Amino acid sequence: MKRLLFTLLLLGASLQARPPETIPNDTPEGLLLCGYQGWFNTPGDGSGRGWRHYRGTDGRFDADSAGIDCWPDMSEASPQERYETPLRKPDGSPAFVFSSRNSATVDRHFRWMREYGISGVFFQRFLQEIRTPGGRENSDTVMANVRSAARKHGRVWALMYDASGCEEFAVFERDFRRFAAEGTAGEPAYLRYRGRPLVAVWGLFANRPGSIPFFEKAVALAHELGYSVMAGADSHWRTAKGEAAGRVRAVLEQVELVSPWMVGRFSGTEAERYYRETVRPDAEWCRSRGIGFLPVVFPGFSWGNLKGKGFDLIPRENGAFFRRQLELAEKCGAGMIYVAMFDEMDEGTAIFKLDSVPPSGGRNRFLAPPPPSDLYLRLAGEAAERLRRRTAAP
Repeated sequence: MKRLLFTLLLLGASLQARPPETIPNDTPEGLLLCGYQGWFNTPGDGSGRGWRHYRGTDGRFDADSAGIDCWPDMSEASPQERYETPLRKPDGSPAFVFSSRNSATVDRHFRWMREYGISGVFFQRFLQEIRTPGGRENSDTVMANVRSAARKHGRVWALMYDASGCEEFAVFERDFRRFAAEGTAGEPAYLRYRGRPLVAVWGLFANRPGSIPFFEKAVALAHELGYSVMAGADSHWRTAKGEAAGRVRAVLEQVELVSPWMVGRFSGTEAERYYRETVRPDAEWCRSRGIGFLPVVFPGFSWGNLKGKGFDLIPRENGAFFRRQLELAEKCGAGMIYVAMFDEMDEGTAIFKLDSVPPSGGRNRFLAPPPPSDLYLRLAGEAAERLRRRTAAP
């Protein structure tokens, strides 16, 4: 009888420790969420957009010109997901990529999130894209893929508008009113915060003068429509001087959640100092005002092929850099974490499965992280589990 009781207690403990098959959507507290760009297109995917976000600044995608600094691991992709490129692997075989427009690919990405314990995503909706009919149709298609995959795999998602390159309030208002009217935010997979659906708006920078009046109106509209707001701001939002910086802080005092952009702000040797001098005071500023705080972590940074501004500029250190940030965020008392990004290959920040033997033979250079290809998914999932346990503790 004692042995049976002990076995039952162990079973109960294991079941209690297991992450839920369906992530609760009532709050981002206790969740590790990724940014999901969903912006990759290919010839033949039905978009008519060519090698969107794969091609270089000269419009070409070949051995000498590209817009990405890492290569996706396509070993698990089904035949209908594999789009052949002009590039070749070291053994001479063709190199394949995916399209975010392909629902099977987005489904696989969300399956990975479920398998590794990642809570969900903020889906990026770029105002620069949706201002045109073709861009809006493509973003709508990818968003439908995200919506379906999140529901199927028990993940959560929320919409994040990115105002980079387009701070036109009319574009935002038209699209957001349409989204709100469709009722998508009422679905069980859509993320909520403080009793209301959550919408994120990114791009509030004191040195981007147009972003401030845009955010003032965007936040007011979101509140009018019954949403909580997450604002993505520059990393210097709290300490910057001048009238514009003061207006930025005034906007942030009106939102429910603040997420400063930290990608590229420090390298491996500077992480501890940055968290001590910047992130902790940022978090305290928010806590003292009753505002949620969502720190950003990233696996590394590379901008060689697209911008020529430094290949492997912030090395990944075989996962050590990413792990260090996750631990620092936890020590800061972060109740939620934002990973930039799940699928961002342009800046070499993707945490999904990457090819350790990328194409070669031209001027392009691609990161070649050593196996296993799922290292960053594992690290993110482990951090998500620690976060879940800590926030669930009485």
